[in-house]
Amino acid sequence: MATEILVNDGGAPARILPFTAGSALTGGRAIQMGADGEVDTIASADNVAVMGVALTDATSGNNASIITGRGIVLNMYVSGTVGIGDDVATLADGNLGPGSADTVSVGKYIDPSGAHSGAATLQRVLWIG
Repeated sequence: MATEILVNDGGAPARILPFTAGSALTGGRAIQMGADGEVDTIASADNVAVMGVALTDATSGNNASIITGRGIVLNMYVSGTVGIGDDVATLADGNLGPGSADTVSVGKYIDPSGAHSGAATLQRVLWIG
């Protein structure tokens, strides 16, 4: 059984929109739009502007379902060390990691299993985009 990415939209104005994948996408990773109008996993720089989160895996050139909105509870790939309530920001590998004064927070880490440390795994995040 696949892990659900969208845990709860909480009545928030969340939408799942179709785009064309410009590269292979993994569900649960932050997404940016390329200059060609296609969506890609963030892969080049920390702290970039995100447009949403991949709902499912998608291959390049095919339809990709992207979750947009605010106040949504999602399972997303988180790496590094974060604790309950900590800000999370985008990392260069498409994962989320610890936020800092120099980054733009895209959410709060709220996984019920407690603090996370180490390699990227799906963890619960309150997405504020």
